[in-house]
Amino acid sequence: MKDFFSFDNLGGEYPLLGRDVANGVPTAVFGVSDAHKYLIASLVRRPLVYFTADALTAKRAADAIAALSGKKVALLTAKDEVLTYRKALSKDALFRRICALWEWQNGADVLVADVEAAIQIIPRRIKAVTVEVGKETDLGVLVQTLVKMGYSREYEVEAKGTFALRGDILDIYPVNCEHPVRVDFFGDEAEAIKPYDEVTAERLPQVRRIDIVAATDVFPTDADKEEVERTLRSEVKHAPGSAAFTRLSAIADEIVSGGLSSGFILPLLENSCDLFSVLDEETLLVFDECKLIRDKLDGLYKEHAERLAQLYEGGEVMRFSARQYVEREDFLSNIPSFRNLALQTFMGETFFFSPLKIRNFTSTPARKYLNSLPDLHVDLAAWQKTGYRVMLWCGSGERAEKLGSDLGENGFTVSPLPAALEDFKGIAVLGESLEHGFLLHECKLAVVGTGDLFLKSAGARRVKKRRGDLFLAPEVGDYAVHETYGVGRITGTKKIETTDGTKEYIALEYKDGDTLYVPVEQMDVL
Repeated sequence: MKDFFSFDNLGGEYPLLGRDVANGVPTAVFGVSDAHKYLIASLVRRPLVYFTADALTAKRAADAIAALSGKKVALLTAKDEVLTYRKALSKDALFRRICALWEWQNGADVLVADVEAAIQIIPRRIKAVTVEVGKETDLGVLVQTLVKMGYSREYEVEAKGTFALRGDILDIYPVNCEHPVRVDFFGDEAEAIKPYDEVTAERLPQVRRIDIVAATDVFPTDADKEEVERTLRSEVKHAPGSAAFTRLSAIADEIVSGGLSSGFILPLLENSCDLFSVLDEETLLVFDECKLIRDKLDGLYKEHAERLAQLYEGGEVMRFSARQYVEREDFLSNIPSFRNLALQTFMGETFFFSPLKIRNFTSTPARKYLNSLPDLHVDLAAWQKTGYRVMLWCGSGERAEKLGSDLGENGFTVSPLPAALEDFKGIAVLGESLEHGFLLHECKLAVVGTGDLFLKSAGARRVKKRRGDLFLAPEVGDYAVHETYGVGRITGTKKIETTDGTKEYIALEYKDGDTLYVPVEQMDVL
């Protein structure tokens, strides 16, 4: 799909919007459905950061923008916990965050982030080491480097962020890889790099090179170490009470003895910064529903301040812990330094910037057929009569072949998809996934997504073998296993007002009609 869509080949007001974006004019676009927002974002030909109010929307946006543009899209997620010090903590969210930052610093075209992920501080650079077949790599130095990069040496490799060394054989599970890999060395030369399935031990196709991304976002310099230790001791002295003094002393001792490897000290490190510090000044910031983002931002800062005050009295945090979030005013004041675009379904205030141009579009979400081919045939016939171009995203090659065969048997001609929209006519059936589609009447274009065509999206999501690889795109009717309460059926999402603001929850229905609400930020329990 790379360069298939463009502002110019969509026609209508799209070329004008493209010029607004190219010229850096702060712009608000109203009247767009979710799928239409993702299309507009996919048209941009410059570095782009796409902000959403919640993690579920961010995931959907990242998938759709990648599908519609063919670009490399990085999804920045929030850490589960940034305030308290914990020795035992699930690192899955941290690893996903580290990988997204590494992808962004290594050439990703688009960064998608929910607002909580965006206000958590980050390391300015993520470290990585490369191993390549035929190249010499000092094995002893490599092991030391891996330990400094947060990897744990184990007897066997069972989880991401671990490695094992037996003679000239290195097994490692890089945080940025789908599977662990075995590297066979002959002396200091890597002879073979063999990915394998961690459950079945099945060998997978060999690769020539792997980039091993750090398993930590904490990279203290020599200059940091003395200053961090001094700050920790000073914070202990200023403890609000004897119980807090005892607890903070223990935390400081564990952090120092652990080699300053805890994310607890991230605000004290020279390498730490806010997200805006790693963006090019030509980057376009896109806000998906400004009011929702603003409301979520208000709730996050309120909750952060309240938790900080409560935890400080108990000796669980230090005063610098407040800086785990970028200061609210700093976050807001940085936005006008970049190019800005707001995408909203309804007309309303943009909050984060003052638009100089306002564009109104009309888009219709694609109809949901959900395996009803007769209904699809009726609409295809109507679209053909009126000259519409139709794209059907089937989610797999098998489904595409089957649907194409059905359409042919019912008198429809299916054509291959050309390289650009202006050369496209008729009906195309694609094997790729796009969750939901849209109708652009002014362009005479109908895009039907995988989730619109079928009851289940083939290949769009899967449940992994181990807990921790959370399932990010639940749909109504899915069954999910909660680690405490067991099997429930997903009935949808719900926003609930609490004292900490509005939060979004996944609703699970249990036997006898009981409903459990799981916060979206705690989806790793599913």
